[in-house]
Amino acid sequence: MHLESITAIALVLAAAVALGFGMSRVRMPPAAGFILVGVALGPSGLGLIQTSTSIETLADLGVLMLLFIIGMEMRLQSFRKSLPLALGLTTLTIVIIVSSVTLFALFVHGEVLGGAVIGAMLAISSTAVAMKMMEDAGEKDTAAGRLALAILVAQDLAVVPLLLITNGLGAAPTRWGIALIALKLAVALMLLGGFIGILGKIKSFRFPGSEYLLSDFDVGTLGVLGICFAAAAASGILGLSPALGAFLGGLAVGHSTLRRGALTLAQPVQSILLFVFFLSVGLLIDLHYLIAQARVILAALVVVTGGKTFLNWLLLMLAGESFGTALEVSLFLSPVGEFSFVIASAGFTVGVLTEAGHKLAIAVIAMSLLVSPLWFLPARLVHAIIQSQAARIMGLDLRNFRLWRTALVPLPIPPGPGE
Repeated sequence: MHLESITAIALVLAAAVALGFGMSRVRMPPAAGFILVGVALGPSGLGLIQTSTSIETLADLGVLMLLFIIGMEMRLQSFRKSLPLALGLTTLTIVIIVSSVTLFALFVHGEVLGGAVIGAMLAISSTAVAMKMMEDAGEKDTAAGRLALAILVAQDLAVVPLLLITNGLGAAPTRWGIALIALKLAVALMLLGGFIGILGKIKSFRFPGSEYLLSDFDVGTLGVLGICFAAAAASGILGLSPALGAFLGGLAVGHSTLRRGALTLAQPVQSILLFVFFLSVGLLIDLHYLIAQARVILAALVVVTGGKTFLNWLLLMLAGESFGTALEVSLFLSPVGEFSFVIASAGFTVGVLTEAGHKLAIAVIAMSLLVSPLWFLPARLVHAIIQSQAARIMGLDLRNFRLWRTALVPLPIPPGPGE
């Protein structure tokens, strides 16, 4: 590698860190800064850095690490009450969005498979951005925050069957091909159900070699990474998604004596890999295409962000949640997720998505990650105004009720002398 290329990469990384820090200071997700730097300094911008297989591989590892840490942080006992609602809402959301986008693509372009892949991408929300919004809003430990987190976990799990289906769409549909996809889905669901069923009954178990791994920082970090990637590799060898293996590995570690130390050891590595992931997203965006198709992308963005927020709010209201909780959860779920890029890449690799469709999908997903915090702030402000007005009206009603009660109910007469 030439010195000039090393200098360019160092400059891009420094700029991404600086802009990410700036975004964090103004309560925006640092991921937005990483994406912007990738767009500005990438192939379609100043051209300081080009996309490469190495960067894409590191980005994919970041996605695996994210699922691994989500699995470690997930305590099945705590999510037992909210998981049925989360799984039901996720299933309905995916079915409605995939069906709507597929029908739209069929009527406009006569395309079915590409529309189905795009619909699957849009149905998944961003865990990284949503967690940042919850932390900034102080809602992580509230009822809305816990429900949003459960739905995010359910959506991340839904990525596994969606990827299996997407990868199977590339070949001509045959009975054997459909049966193979169904078998893989059944195995994935059995593994997931088995892990949840067993670990849900176990408070904590002693992980083999946990004392040795936690005795040295370097050895522990390598050991935790080894568990993540070994689980992902085993799942891939079985013909399943490596993402499923990473999540199940994290779920097992999270219910063991290794949990606390593993979280501490894995977080820095995950942050670095996700940093590379979002930077690589910016590198994939074609700035010239973005400018040329600005109206189409803006229209798609409004429909996706607004429509997804309304759909989640409506389903949560129908499920019996309060107006405030349903609105906040739906706002947290508004950004399209980082796993959507993985589904888009899979669809493009197997030939289901055209190059133009892939460019449009990448642009819409990236812009969704950028504008969702901006969408979140005014929507929360409107919610706060509605709540304050409702509280004021209720306060007036209660005061009027007290005045009427005082006027209508006579005060008790004090007893006289000798009574």
